[in-house]
Amino acid sequence: MAALDDAPGRAVTARLRGVHKSYGPVRVLDLPELDLYAGQVVGVVGENGAGKSTLMGTLSGSVRRDGGEIEIDGSALVPGSTEAAASLGIAMVSQEFPLVGQLSVAENLLLGRRPRGSRRRVLVDRAALRREAREMLGEIGLSATAIPVGRQVRTLPVPTRQMIEIAKAWGRRPKLLILDEPTSSLGPVEGAQVLRLARELAARGGTVLFIGHRLDEVREVSDRVLVLRNGRLVADLQPGEASEERLIREMVGGEVTHSRPKDEPTDTSVLLSLRALTADGLGPVDLDLRAGEIVGVAGLMGSGRSRLIHTVAGAQPATGGTMTIAGAAYRPHGPGDGTAAGIAMIPEDRKEQSLVVFAPIRANVTIPILRRISSRGLLGPRRERSEAERITASVNVRMRSVDQPIGSLSGGNQQRAIFGRAFATEPRLLLLDEPTRGVDVGAKAEIYELIDRAAERGMAVLVASSELEELLWICHRVAVLNHGRLVEVIDRAEATKERIMTAAAGTAPVVPMSDEVLEEMSEEVSEDASQDVPEHGDAP
Repeated sequence: MAALDDAPGRAVTARLRGVHKSYGPVRVLDLPELDLYAGQVVGVVGENGAGKSTLMGTLSGSVRRDGGEIEIDGSALVPGSTEAAASLGIAMVSQEFPLVGQLSVAENLLLGRRPRGSRRRVLVDRAALRREAREMLGEIGLSATAIPVGRQVRTLPVPTRQMIEIAKAWGRRPKLLILDEPTSSLGPVEGAQVLRLARELAARGGTVLFIGHRLDEVREVSDRVLVLRNGRLVADLQPGEASEERLIREMVGGEVTHSRPKDEPTDTSVLLSLRALTADGLGPVDLDLRAGEIVGVAGLMGSGRSRLIHTVAGAQPATGGTMTIAGAAYRPHGPGDGTAAGIAMIPEDRKEQSLVVFAPIRANVTIPILRRISSRGLLGPRRERSEAERITASVNVRMRSVDQPIGSLSGGNQQRAIFGRAFATEPRLLLLDEPTRGVDVGAKAEIYELIDRAAERGMAVLVASSELEELLWICHRVAVLNHGRLVEVIDRAEATKERIMTAAAGTAPVVPMSDEVLEEMSEEVSEDASQDVPEHGDAP
């Protein structure tokens, strides 16, 4: 962890006095006094619901505080105004990715401001837009080849969107940069790049608030670590004090434990078999999963972790090879075929791909079993509520009622509800893509227990994760992808972070992509020939 000079001798970037926020009778943030100093990376940890997001929202202007004063470089911060926060040099990278999916990467990066050197006053100077977008990506170590600036954001995977959001904030040259779970969907290499950027901004005299659930990253990058619990600051720790054990104890008020999975499964029958499996950006993959086995999928960003999960689930079409489930041929034409074959998938982006956030919990968790719990096509509210209560209780979802919106739950409780819904279908194969993304250490331990429970019930579990420690802890074997190809499968007894990273970073041929993907990527080459279009016309 980086060393910290005498903080009282440093300039104060942000000064908070008596800042508080309540929702109804519940006070979710109560900070009598807090100073953030120039040249610091300040780690912020706490369980979901501890007040981290409220604090960040208060500073960035997305949450209106109920009282108290905030000064940025001596200037008062207007409550509840993102524009005022931006004008004072505050930029935030949110874990919710507030990007406009229908717009291009370039348009998102410069949304709300005109590119430097633009020759147009009424029309969009597309050449200048693309040029500055490429520069912004280059500043954080990315090339326009890796992320074509003409691509629509909605077509890009979650890790790529995460890096675009970071480039957007970095390009605003902030005095105070708020990073809310910035590495939650990134692999080790990309995560290390984000940590480097945080240190670089601090070295320039800026201030970084780094919110994270990966305690090793928080400890590595931070000059100081703040621990929040129930909306209050319970610890303000110097580097030598912030051991992982101390942080966990302060966060939860006790100890959190999780045992490693049991010994190798006794059932040697193969449940899922993949042979020369290919899809766009994936393959060939040869892999067997046994009943009761947990197999991890590791790789760098863009290696094909999510593509493998989605192809097996039927959400992405296979282009070659074969799949069998319990010896029977499996050729899915969509996710419904995967469900019919006994597959349950928990995708990476729960809010976009798993939940109807404004619908009640009961509706979200009973969706896949409606036919089973209905009578002659009709579902009574009493039966729906009863089944929802049973499902949520089985995975320890903490809530007021199954009638409350599922979006009102913490990230950990939302994820447990999704696990409960998956278990309700009684699957044979459980597919998990970043199952602990955006959840705290306490919820993470409970999710590990749920994964262990699935294996103990005889399910085969395939889990893709960017957290190597997670894979080493919960998996019997780890399959490593590189440029879409399966390059090594490592038994738990022989798996180390170094061995996984060596395999993941090795050189491998690029797998063929579809004509549609190639055409989208080639647009970058021909964009400079495009003409300017009206600023308020069709999306350029």
